[in-house]
Amino acid sequence: MNTLLIALGATAAAIALTWFFCLRPMRRQAGTTGVGCCARPSQGLDDQIRAAREELSQLQSAPGTGPDVIPPPRREA
Repeated sequence: MNTLLIALGATAAAIALTWFFCLRPMRRQAGTTGVGCCARPSQGLDDQIRAAREELSQLQSAPGTGPDVIPPPRREA
């Protein structure tokens, strides 16, 4: 019986903490634009992603690079 009460208490505490720290702040920010969990990413982030993809494609298309290229063995003097 005590185990059941402890489990129910822990479940109730988890629900209360989730409401207080997660759901309640999201509901407060739902009416504002540009703020909150569902806000659209800023344009700066989109620009950074585009630049990173361009750099990745340049690096992949560069000759003599990639995982299939094995460097020559080093000669020891």
